[in-house]
Amino acid sequence: MSCMKNILCKCAGLALCLFLLLMAGCVAIPSALTALPAYSAGGTLIATPISSRGCDKSTPIRPRTSVLESMKSAGLTRSYLLYLPPDYHSASQYPLVLNFHGYGSNAYQQAQRSAFTALAREQDFIVAYPQGMRGPGGRTGWATGLPFRPPVNDVLFVSDLLSHLQATLCIDPQRIYATGFSNGGGMTNLLACKLAGRIAAFAPVSGSYPPAPGGCDPHHPAPIMEFHGTADPVVLYKGNPLKREPPVAFWLRQWASRDGCTKGPITFYRSGSVIGEQWTGCKGNATVIGYRIVGEGHRWPAVLFNIHTGKGVYPSTASEVIWSFFQTHPLGGPTPKS
Repeated sequence: MSCMKNILCKCAGLALCLFLLLMAGCVAIPSALTALPAYSAGGTLIATPISSRGCDKSTPIRPRTSVLESMKSAGLTRSYLLYLPPDYHSASQYPLVLNFHGYGSNAYQQAQRSAFTALAREQDFIVAYPQGMRGPGGRTGWATGLPFRPPVNDVLFVSDLLSHLQATLCIDPQRIYATGFSNGGGMTNLLACKLAGRIAAFAPVSGSYPPAPGGCDPHHPAPIMEFHGTADPVVLYKGNPLKREPPVAFWLRQWASRDGCTKGPITFYRSGSVIGEQWTGCKGNATVIGYRIVGEGHRWPAVLFNIHTGKGVYPSTASEVIWSFFQTHPLGGPTPKS
């Protein structure tokens, strides 16, 4: 009886933990979802667009809700937080944004930090917050080439996640995007190196950019937008040789070179503490943009950006700037037929 009582108590505790995560988004993800795995090779990396088989199919997820979902990748159970906008229906194709949390964080905290769920509700797109595994350092994160990160194939996980989502939801294969914070920004950078033929554009925030495992040689131009504070004490703007993190300005130039940009950098934006530089004349529909925020630390940007439209100038959050950037950079080529 005492054994059964202990089991019931543990189950109740886990249920309460999950409830708190859903309500507050500020508690560590349960260890059952992030335990250090034994890496299993295998699986097929899909780096080009595929049609969405989830169109005209019913989904058990109600629109306007966030649900913790799970799937298999390389023999591991992986999880992600999924949000469907209020007007979602499977007869139309929707953009998808992948939003990656930082080191030691979780999907719920990233949703709260970036406010992308509210933006998805307003702008009518799907957003998924993948959950990183727990690494040897005991904290959750992404395998981007830094020490103490989980020994898993996170690029394969993202490929598998996209295939899974496209099998169950009606997603526009030309409008899949990636953003993320800190280590999640580094994961966004890694995806630009490995999956630029499937993900249309990338927007890391305060990202850590060590050399990509296996090198960075994208087979498709990768539109890039990056935000970084000059006073960031965690991921230094001027780089950190001990962590093999390059200066942000050098990292941006590398992407401009990979994308074949012929013009830049030019300062196209200057307002308050924010300086925006961009490279243009790039291959395909690519452009490379870096927002340098003077005096800001390691955080999702707190400053507002002035966005010019045909109707005037509007103060916008970094998330709104990212979404505007994504909208102007679909993946090139015809949309595959479903």
